[in-house]
Amino acid sequence: MGIFFDTNFIVNLIVETDFTGKARAIVEKYIEEEFITSVTVVEETLFVLKRLTKETNSKIVEMVKTVIEGLDIVVVDKLPLSEFLDVFGSYDLLPNDALIAATCKYHGIKRIATFDEDFKRVDFLEVVEA
Repeated sequence: MGIFFDTNFIVNLIVETDFTGKARAIVEKYIEEEFITSVTVVEETLFVLKRLTKETNSKIVEMVKTVIEGLDIVVVDKLPLSEFLDVFGSYDLLPNDALIAATCKYHGIKRIATFDEDFKRVDFLEVVEA
């Protein structure tokens, strides 16, 4: 089942950074795949963009919608609390990263697009490369 987009991956598709080229290359390489994210990631993305860009909320929503709608990203979020707590306790991740990893596990998502090295410790996830 598809590739999960992490917060930093989406942010790098929206804001020009040193990772933007890599992010675009990953999208091009896996364009035939289903792209997936969660409400948690969208919330984090809005927060990060608010801090980085100082744009209005409506402008930030436009930027996020352009990526999400342009890439036809499926949003998943249903998750038992026990799954989250198990991943948080087992992989020494920050809470939102554990929530993302647990969401992937719960939905059978095995690949993640991220520039966060912490996800490489998660044995049920493969970090995709360009």
